[in-house]
Amino acid sequence: MIEDRLASLLAEWIDSNRPDEFPATLPVHVARRDEIRTRPCVVLNTSESKPVPAMPHTARVKLDVHLFSQVDDTPADTHAEWAGKLVVLLRGKAAIQAALDSDTFVLHDLLDRESVTSPDEARGRESVLSYEAVVSAI
Repeated sequence: MIEDRLASLLAEWIDSNRPDEFPATLPVHVARRDEIRTRPCVVLNTSESKPVPAMPHTARVKLDVHLFSQVDDTPADTHAEWAGKLVVLLRGKAAIQAALDSDTFVLHDLLDRESVTSPDEARGRESVLSYEAVVSAI
């Protein structure tokens, strides 16, 4: 599926190009319902794939990049810094495209959408960085 391919490739890229301020132990995951995750972590989740009629094998995919942290382990300032570093990292579209594009996959664009940070139910924090990715895959 085009969504799974996007999430997997981008998770690998984020992990390989993590900002210096990210601890080496901060894992980058692709969302799976049955997966148990420790905090802090980054989770990529795709949804709402819509075909682009004029371009075969191309879709607009809603992509959410979640940053989870625990209140007891990660100060609010550190969480905010990490979220900011993710935003900066994902603004580097040219570098992402150069790394992800291949004969069978093309990232045409990664468009910023609304992002939010809020407390969650487990005494933690969650920042959701929302994007729309335009991708082709065969």
